[in-house]
Amino acid sequence: MRSRKHRNIKLNLVWVFVGLIAIAFAARQVEVIRIRKQLVQLESEIEYYMMLNATLQEQVETLRSKDYIEKTAREKLGLVMPGEVQYIPVKNQGGQ
Repeated sequence: MRSRKHRNIKLNLVWVFVGLIAIAFAARQVEVIRIRKQLVQLESEIEYYMMLNATLQEQVETLRSKDYIEKTAREKLGLVMPGEVQYIPVKNQGGQ
């Protein structure tokens, strides 16, 4: 009888140990799934910012181009190239 009781206690301890291992494994799996989701989100953000960076780099190249600088200087600042004459239209104010 005592031997049977002793075996039952050992068997119960083994099952408790197996249960603890299963719980620890499940907790780790939940953590792995959470980290994978976070990784996918971060990879998506990286892709977005890389595309944004490429777009901004194109804008920088456009803004630094000689043609854009000249156009902006003419249209927004009213500048002219050396040797050119600037004509400014005058609005007719008297109706004449």
